[in-house]
Amino acid sequence: MANVRGPSAFALLRRGGVLFGLIAEAAWVYGLYRLVRRGTLVRDEAWLGRRFGRFAARFVRIATRFRGGLIKLGQVASLRVDVMPESITAELVRLQDRVPPQPWAVVESALENELGRPVDAVFAEFDPTPIAAASLGQVHRARDRAGRDLAVKILYPGVERSVAVDLRMLRLALWLFDPLVAPDLLSLHAQLARSLLREMDYQAEGRAAERVAAGLAGDEKLKAQIRVPAICWETTTRRVLTMEFIEGDKINDRAALEARGVDVSDRVAWATRAFLHQMFRERFFHCDPHPGNLLVDREGRVAIVDFGMHEEIEPEIMEGVRMNVLAAVTRNETLWVDSLIRVGILRERDREAARSLARVSFDPAYYNLTPKEVVEIDFNDYFAKVREHLWMIEGARMPDGLLAFGRAFSLLYGLALELAPGMRPLDVVGPYVLAFLQPPRPSPPTALLPSDPRGATA
Repeated sequence: MANVRGPSAFALLRRGGVLFGLIAEAAWVYGLYRLVRRGTLVRDEAWLGRRFGRFAARFVRIATRFRGGLIKLGQVASLRVDVMPESITAELVRLQDRVPPQPWAVVESALENELGRPVDAVFAEFDPTPIAAASLGQVHRARDRAGRDLAVKILYPGVERSVAVDLRMLRLALWLFDPLVAPDLLSLHAQLARSLLREMDYQAEGRAAERVAAGLAGDEKLKAQIRVPAICWETTTRRVLTMEFIEGDKINDRAALEARGVDVSDRVAWATRAFLHQMFRERFFHCDPHPGNLLVDREGRVAIVDFGMHEEIEPEIMEGVRMNVLAAVTRNETLWVDSLIRVGILRERDREAARSLARVSFDPAYYNLTPKEVVEIDFNDYFAKVREHLWMIEGARMPDGLLAFGRAFSLLYGLALELAPGMRPLDVVGPYVLAFLQPPRPSPPTALLPSDPRGATA
């Protein structure tokens, strides 16, 4: 097999130097921020916002150029509105995981090295021109010996070495800034590393796709409207993912869809329901519902692709979120603090500080609501306000599952506003939110379960 090489030692050293320069610039910008806050330097918020924005724009340029884990890190960091100014996160969300492809010879060597056979010995047809290229790998169209159309995703050779440099420099940055801010920055490293390393495990991505498909199949209406590509495990490894190729148009290609007679607003509504089902009912969800990951196939079904970014939220954390929203509605300080401790955002020692914070955090807009008004709560706005206040408590941390939940929710709202302006998102979201806010039903006594012989009658 061909020797698959990654970046050279010199390239990795140069990468580390560029990232160190970014860290130094971040320290300079943060120093200006502190001087303004103390009144030593007289500048307004707009001036600070421009400084932050210029720094974030430079990061975006460097990430796009150096690829590897930088684009992914920037995308995940864009969620952290609890620790970063909006002027930075607003710039980071512009990072697009679409880059020029690697040469076919490089990708072919990586593919053959991973599968252990020449490409033409594995596939009946394989198109050397990629149909998509991203920061960690690229996708090619192929056909197997049985005549099935496939999409084959190949991880770039040596990308793990670049990602390792990125994560080490990130750890240095977080270590430097952690003593200067209230939230626990060092906890971010494990979260970001876990997310990034998981995206380089294509077997995990394949399992995630199958798990989401199984969850959606439990709802007959969603099963009829939503499609997830089947995984071909015989040619899937940690670095190669082979799946069913789905022919269709992107959900934001309005001209193509309307030419086919597709109602775009209706498709957006069904896509939204599919993600809300994953988030509120299954608690295991695809966290990246942007238009590039949503197609409308030739039968008119919405196809969800690219499951690299997926997350699971434990039941106790979701119960804590439910408690938190209900506490805000009823203005129950004790329940509000209990909910934040329950999900791990705060620690028991923060209880008194959080109680004081609760008194100023309760927004009259959430008080004494009718059931109809509860359904219309804007979760985006609610969680943004909670994160803003938590900045004031030292050591506060946001579990990464909740960050992914918030990101998915924001993208769903944006999808509806962009592609279905006539649709009221809350009409689709409302039933899921209302069901979520209901107290969980107690499980039936074990003795009464039919499968339990103790419940059988004589």
